[in-house]
Parts: sequence; C-alpha cells; structure tokens
Amino acid sequence: MSKIVAITETGHEIHQKGEVLELRRAGKLARTLKLAELEQLWLFGQVEITHAALMALLERGVDVVLLTKGGSFRGRLLGRASRHVELRACQYRNLSRPEFSLEIAKNIVEAKIKNQRHLALRAQATLGDESLSEALGELRVLANQVPQVATREELLGLEGSAARVYFGIFGKLIKNPLFSFSQRTRRPPRDPVNACLSFGYVMLTTLVEGEVAAAGLDPMLGAFHQPEYGRPSLALDIVEEFRALIVDAVTIRLINRRQLVPADFGSPSEALGQDQLIADADDSGAVYLLERGRKIFIREFLARLREEVFDPREGIHTDWRGIIRGQVYRFARAIKGEGPYVAFVQR
Repeated sequence: MSKIVAITETGHEIHQKGEVLELRRAGKLARTLKLAELEQLWLFGQVEITHAALMALLERGVDVVLLTKGGSFRGRLLGRASRHVELRACQYRNLSRPEFSLEIAKNIVEAKIKNQRHLALRAQATLGDESLSEALGELRVLANQVPQVATREELLGLEGSAARVYFGIFGKLIKNPLFSFSQRTRRPPRDPVNACLSFGYVMLTTLVEGEVAAAGLDPMLGAFHQPEYGRPSLALDIVEEFRALIVDAVTIRLINRRQLVPADFGSPSEALGQDQLIADADDSGAVYLLERGRKIFIREFLARLREEVFDPREGIHTDWRGIIRGQVYRFARAIKGEGPYVAFVQR
C-alpha cells in the first residue's frame, strides 16, 4: 500500500524533480520522496510547495492535507472530483431514510463499545488489574442493548453511557506515574492524555476522510453523525469503530513506555508559536503536544496503521489501513443495497 508522509517541521520547501519530490530547508536538500509511492501528504504549519510540485501531486491523485502546526485540519487538495455520481445519489437517497440510517448507526455504535471493551480487556490482562472487571461487565451489557434500540435518541443515550464507563476507567490504563487522567476534556484538552487523544482523533479523521472521498462517497453525509456545516459526518461515523483500537492504543503505548514525557506538552503559546488557528475561544488551561511530542505521536500513529491485523470476515491478514479501507467499501456496498453494513469488531 502507498505511503502516508507527514511533514511536521515548518520552513520546508517542496520542489519537483522528475518523479521525485525534494524537500529543502534553508536551501539544503533534507529529504526526497518518490511520487509513485505517495498516497497522502500531510503538511503541518508553514510548508511551501511549488506550482510544479502541486501539479505533479494532483495529476497522480495524491491527497494533500493541510493542517496547522498544532494539527488542526484546515483543508485538502484533491485532483479530479469523484465520478461516482450514482453512488452518491444512492448515499443521499438511502441515508435520508431514518430506518436505514439507524440500522447502520446501531452497527457502528455496537462495534465502538465492543472495541472499547476489547482495549480495556487487553489492558486488564497485561496489567493484571482486576478492578476493571465491573466496568468491563457494564460495557458488555451496553453493547448487547444496542440492537434493541428503536430511536436515534436511545442510541445516543447508550453511546453516552458507554463513553462515561470507558473514560471512567481510562485513567487506570495509564501506568506512568508522571501522567494522570480523570475525565475526557476536549476543545480544548486540559491535560497531556487528552491532548494526545484529541490530536490522534484529528489524524484518524484526516485519514478516513481521504479514504471516503477516494471511494466516491460524500464525507459530509453519514448515518450516525447528523449533517452539520463543515463536519465530515461519514468520516466520523467510520472513525468511531477505530478510536479505541488505534488512537487510544497509541496514546496508552506512548505514555506507558515513557516515549512521551511531560516536557513534550505545553500551553497554546508554547505549542503553536505564531500559529494560533488551533486555539479555542477559551483556551485557558489548555494543553497541547509540543513539536517533539507531535513528531513522536505521528510516527507511532503511522506505525500503528502499518501493523498487521487479522480480518476474520475475509480470513486474511492485512494492516489497519487495509481494515479501514475495507470498511469504507463495505459502507459503499451497503449504500448500494448490496447487503447490510457490518462494522469492524476486533476479536
């Protein structure tokens, strides 16, 4: 599978030279990238790109993603728009039917809860923490209740209950005494663990949105997340299946293995410098990853995507990117009426 490459240091210039991109910094060659091996190029902060390089990327269908220095998504550059008009027509038509959307949404939420439980169960086995047992039982009960719900409001209630249980024990999965976690906080994150989760969820959404667009689906119209101006609802739907399995797992690994240290986190002014686009209206007490921490997190996140995983439905070994891409195409088949959507649950 082609590469995702992240350019995290500001001040780089990207030039084209034949079938290669040259990354230059202060006039010196820092790195080369083969165009044929690129699928997504993530640019953080002030990275300059020449017209020739941009045209080469667009001609080859490389997804160019623009983010702030701190990791806030700002946009993406795609080549020719999707030609899958009939698929999108099916998407608009079928997802406007409440009963159709609800069945898919139930599948997604059930998988999300089961995957949260899977991560906690693995942690219990690794850490030997029997205090997680009660919460694991509650998550099992909540997941089993999902198929019986009859309304979206009921589904949201179950999902919220599961989130409270899951994040109520998440702090017990952090075994590094230099870090603690008491509750999920976002917009802005209030502690280092939340900073990792928020940053990672943006990375995951960025990846999934690109896969959704490449498959010919409209990222803005989903089944579980309601349409909202500027929100990639379908991408967020599929992200729900993988939050725990990818982002939460990476966060726990980096902190427990002490690959991240408290000095890798700071205030908005420390983290962003002149790049204040990520800052919330009320960012007092906010905590963000600093440049070294962002590099470490991105490296581990991309490594996680390359890890081998077994897909029991297909009976094959692939990597997490392959699993995500498979879910996008399963969604497309469900939209076309070729069978129900079955969300991914790790065994």
